[in-house]
Amino acid sequence: GINAEYGKQWYQRRVRGRMQIVNGEVEPSESECVMPGEEENSTPQDNREESMKGIPGFWLTIFKNTEILSEMCMPHDEPILEALQDIQVSFPENTMGFVLEFIFSENEYFEDRRLTKTYEMKSEPDDFDPVAFDGPEIVGSTGCTINWKKGKNVTEKVVKKKQRMRGAKGQTRIIQKTIKENSFFNFFAPPQMPAEDDMVDEELEALLTTDFEIGQYIRERIIPKAVWYFTNEVTDIESDLDDVDSEDDASSTSDYDDDLEQNENIVANETVTDVQKEECKQQ
Repeated sequence: GINAEYGKQWYQRRVRGRMQIVNGEVEPSESECVMPGEEENSTPQDNREESMKGIPGFWLTIFKNTEILSEMCMPHDEPILEALQDIQVSFPENTMGFVLEFIFSENEYFEDRRLTKTYEMKSEPDDFDPVAFDGPEIVGSTGCTINWKKGKNVTEKVVKKKQRMRGAKGQTRIIQKTIKENSFFNFFAPPQMPAEDDMVDEELEALLTTDFEIGQYIRERIIPKAVWYFTNEVTDIESDLDDVDSEDDASSTSDYDDDLEQNENIVANETVTDVQKEECKQQ
């Protein structure tokens, strides 16, 4: 409807504004840096070079401040994540699901400027167990091919090992073997869902569950609340909400939902302003 379309356009403007400020395409004015309750004549600190624009390391800092992402991020991933300019979500028409899009500046590691991860969802009960239906759920994910530059693939590493030569006593040779390396960028090569009739072993099920949880987390929390994760403020807020939920889960579910919705609205309304404030503090 009209409200949904308006909300979509409003959200896109907010996210685009954040991206422009973070990447130094737009510099906030002094008046835009004044938060409600602050004095308008307060002087922003000028403790950085005038040539520096944007907020360097914005997304890398978010990764480090977020437990679920910091566990995936290896030291060799960090220089690449320095080039991450934005993470966006889109919803393809006529299908359930969503697409996460990671936008990068030109870098020395791969040719791509955009990496995508697509999640498929369904919202219909199981024919054999309709009572267990608990709303939409992710049923599969598809990554993308990363066009790594020569010698820059951080998801692989080459190891050398000795191997005995057949038919030659005591003689060995050195062989090279390429093995998988831990990296955040394995996120774009998710495990494949088995066919319907195939059994899913515990290890694969755990990998699929983790992959789906990370996708939902990035979509529902990281993207709309990126500024709060950058400043590391969101951890305290979510902890407070979790405490409320655990203390009185049975009787105050509706109150908790209202609090959560209110906090989400606050984040949505202040996303760009918060980025502008952070930008001015660095000036």
